[in-house]
Amino acid sequence: MDEGSLSHMQNQRTLAAIVLTDAVGFSARMSVDEERTLQLIQRDLQLIETLCGEKEGKVLKSTGDGLLLYFTSAMQAVSCAVEVQKRLAEVNADLPPESILLHRIGIHLGDVFFSKSDVMGNGVNIAARLQTEAVPGGICISNVVHDVVKSQMPLNATYVGALKLKNIQQEVPAYQIQPVTAPTASETKRKAESAQNQSTSLKQGDRVGGRYTIQRVLGQGGFGRSYLAADQQRFGELCVLKEFRPANRSSRAMQKGLDLFKREAKTLYQIDHPQIPKFLACFTQAQRLFIVQEFIDGVTYSQLLRQQQAQSFQDPLFAEADITQWLQQMLHVLDYLHGLNIVHRDISPDNIILSRDRNLPVLIDFGLVNDALARIMSDEDEEGDRQQPSSIVGKFGYSPPEQLRLGMCYPSSDLYALGVTAIVLLTGRFPKELMNAESMEWEWDKHIRASAGLVKVFRKLLLTSPKERYQSAQDVLGAIDALPAAAPSASIMSDTTTIAVSPSGLLELTPTIEFAEAGSEPSNPSVVTQPEFLDQCRQELARCVGPMASFLIEDTLEQYPNLTPQGFVEVLASHISSASQASEFVNRVSLPISGASTASGAKPNSGVQTLYQSQEHSGSGETPAVDDAFLERCRQELARCVGPMASFLIEETLADHPQADTQSLVNLLAAEIPDTRKAEAFQRSLIQG
Repeated sequence: MDEGSLSHMQNQRTLAAIVLTDAVGFSARMSVDEERTLQLIQRDLQLIETLCGEKEGKVLKSTGDGLLLYFTSAMQAVSCAVEVQKRLAEVNADLPPESILLHRIGIHLGDVFFSKSDVMGNGVNIAARLQTEAVPGGICISNVVHDVVKSQMPLNATYVGALKLKNIQQEVPAYQIQPVTAPTASETKRKAESAQNQSTSLKQGDRVGGRYTIQRVLGQGGFGRSYLAADQQRFGELCVLKEFRPANRSSRAMQKGLDLFKREAKTLYQIDHPQIPKFLACFTQAQRLFIVQEFIDGVTYSQLLRQQQAQSFQDPLFAEADITQWLQQMLHVLDYLHGLNIVHRDISPDNIILSRDRNLPVLIDFGLVNDALARIMSDEDEEGDRQQPSSIVGKFGYSPPEQLRLGMCYPSSDLYALGVTAIVLLTGRFPKELMNAESMEWEWDKHIRASAGLVKVFRKLLLTSPKERYQSAQDVLGAIDALPAAAPSASIMSDTTTIAVSPSGLLELTPTIEFAEAGSEPSNPSVVTQPEFLDQCRQELARCVGPMASFLIEDTLEQYPNLTPQGFVEVLASHISSASQASEFVNRVSLPISGASTASGAKPNSGVQTLYQSQEHSGSGETPAVDDAFLERCRQELARCVGPMASFLIEETLADHPQADTQSLVNLLAAEIPDTRKAEAFQRSLIQG
């Protein structure tokens, strides 16, 4: 165990439940088949250690063929020991005798003394002697332990009298818990199938690995689920817990897959790059494989694209200069990964996040582990049904032919997927819209507005043969560096302004202002004629709300094109959750000399409607189910719980549930709050208030 985990107990005595395990006939087995015996003991000790963690115990040290475990509760100690023998019996059920190790377990509740990295005392000595009295596959517990747990759990225990134990002065009354009967092969298969058919999704409040408390489900895929979790050993710090559970599993395949899974996870652990979430841990629990990953607060680029489409913009979100710089940022990430001999395998807008904190695109969801699990299933198929194809990791439209058809991946495969992703962002169209429906050939060049040089780069990135493409990220960077600098083009033309994406990945306003119809000047002096003022607003607002600043400006301009500078600033300030920050924002923005007074009849509303009134209601005469005043209250209360992402969450919720009433909307938003207590307070403040 971690030497520091019991540092507060060093050089002091405490009451503890001590568990000792030992493999039966280990030395004799080693003399006959050392390699196989070592494999068996490592398998069994790993299982015991995992179950110990689930029961909130600690592994104090290894005794070679056994473990010394520590529990603060006798109930947890016995429960762990019973589960260990039960699980070992299940593992051994279908194995030949030469692949089975039986274990004895002894348990005592008594005084122990912690000294440096060791633990000693009569409690340890008695547990060690009781272990020798246990029958193979059984558990021997002292009378003290039996009296504590007998009323709390059913025990198949038999009193064996007062035992005279070696080097123990007084006799120790003890009980034997009989060995677990190994299930038959048919029973094992039936139970496995039954368990597989049941829903095994973790629920809010569940604790995994003894430290990760589930907050909510983030997503679900073919190999498992992702959860937002709070790490209780890091002061509730949020992280992503990814559970991987292949659909086809057997004991042989899962054991083989466990080794492969850990090897791949160890590879990911070495990654250290600001545009890749850190891989924090890897562990197994109840034949379920878990990876713990850094939580990135932001929105995916696919969400940005869907938002653009929902707002019915005719022009794409990105200009050529912007997508070129975005490509350079992502190519540096791939250059780093490929230098470690790691291929991502699953690049798409779904797996790239615009980070609110880092102002950079962040690459998530490596296909590396998914591919490892696919190989587990493939190996199982090869030994069973050779005609059943194995799973292939990747996404249609983004993954290259060699990956989808053969399961082969190279650095140029990642470059292909990155090229498709860049074209999707540049055109504002998804792959199925960029392909000929009959021939399934690319027709993206009919939709793209870019220089001939960049088009040439894309064509080479998307060649069918892996060998004919660019072979490294550095090759692509060199080709891009050789292109003439492209001026930002009008990527989104609204009635008021042009929106683009900055090199940092943020949406921002370009200094060139155009109107949908030539000569359609507004009747009142308006902010849309003041590019310097707009840029100042964006910079100051970004200090308060981060990357969402440009979204707020864009939507406010669209909904209120005739606002004066004063009214425009007031609407933007209404989106800042902190009253002091809102006041500072208003004071920092310098109003233009002309048009500083509020235009007649132009009274800014709360600003929530400007952001989140659904396109289904806009201009259709259909009344939203929730009024603007209540939406503003929701935004303010939600911002106290999740910060600047409140507005984005409200927008997404209203887009998905445009007719939700107040009660439903509050419940939907509460489900997005990671902290359970904050979620409950949010509901009370809005429903009871």
